[in-house]
Amino acid sequence: MLGFIRPFTVFVWGKCAVIASVCAVGMLAGTSAQAAGCKLPKSYYKNVSCTPNSGLFLAVKDYGEPVALINNKGKPVVNLTAYQTVAADKIASGVMPVLKNSRVGYINLQGREVVAPIYDQMGGAEWARAASENRIVVKKGGQYGVIDTNNGTIVPFSGSITNITNYRSGVARIESRQGSRNVDTSGNTIASEPAAPKTASNQDSPTTSNTLQNSTSKNSISQDSRRDPPQSTAVNTTVNTSEPKREPFTTLIAHQQDGLWGFVDKYGVIMITYSFDEVRPFSEGLAAVRIENTWGFLDLGGNVVIPFDYHDDARLNRANNDEPPAWTFKNGVAWVGMSDKGERLCINTANVTLPCPS
Repeated sequence: MLGFIRPFTVFVWGKCAVIASVCAVGMLAGTSAQAAGCKLPKSYYKNVSCTPNSGLFLAVKDYGEPVALINNKGKPVVNLTAYQTVAADKIASGVMPVLKNSRVGYINLQGREVVAPIYDQMGGAEWARAASENRIVVKKGGQYGVIDTNNGTIVPFSGSITNITNYRSGVARIESRQGSRNVDTSGNTIASEPAAPKTASNQDSPTTSNTLQNSTSKNSISQDSRRDPPQSTAVNTTVNTSEPKREPFTTLIAHQQDGLWGFVDKYGVIMITYSFDEVRPFSEGLAAVRIENTWGFLDLGGNVVIPFDYHDDARLNRANNDEPPAWTFKNGVAWVGMSDKGERLCINTANVTLPCPS
């Protein structure tokens, strides 16, 4: 049986490789008070462990490969066999980290990939972070950034960032070569007002102390305004009146950076991260995107609404002039493949196969 162990098994389980069957059952025990005291359901799965979600349990094979999330009746609710491993102990904000082709992604508790597996492993003791307050710290190309649970960019990826903490009470801490700063759940810097230095003179004189604090605060606002919008209502009012009012977007524009594709709005703001090898323009609210040799479709929120089930096929790039281009929806139908007989295969926006328009 040892001949069937996948290479990732040793990487995932580390010292547990020799006694993997024991570790697979007990790996999640004690991750939370709820998990430690939970009651496992009766099922035909051999190795079952608790998760932070009281209604879900993880079933794995003897050597740790994930099989399914099961409910409290022992019935499978999410098939996990497509993944190398999952971090069921990090279920939070309705999503769970998964590893596929050594890349990190996130699925919701219905099994839908809400964040495609395109991110780097974090390294060290953990290969992925748990979501916190619907925000996830991830790495791409060795750079830290923050996305939301719909894969929208919150904190842009930067090589100067050395670490980002998980969000707590709406605040995350960013450590960088330029220093440290706090950001809110929108990625905006939270200005901090430095306290006035304590000296013998200002301790004895409240008036002097107040004057010094006010002066320090004004200088801080003046310096911070060169980097981030100030936080006081008065200054924000001035800034807002000088900025153009941004209307809600109805489409996004494909844009390439460092060899990868993403999508920006008409102001150039990154809305879907640079994560794809190839993309198509949005059509009828959906855009086809390719990762390696498979295609899927995203909506304007960056959600994977049609999984990466369709293989890249050079024949789709040789459409006749009177045929709609591949990977583009028109009247609710998109051409996504070829049959063995050389006939075109199409789907609708619900990912149901149907005849292609003639």
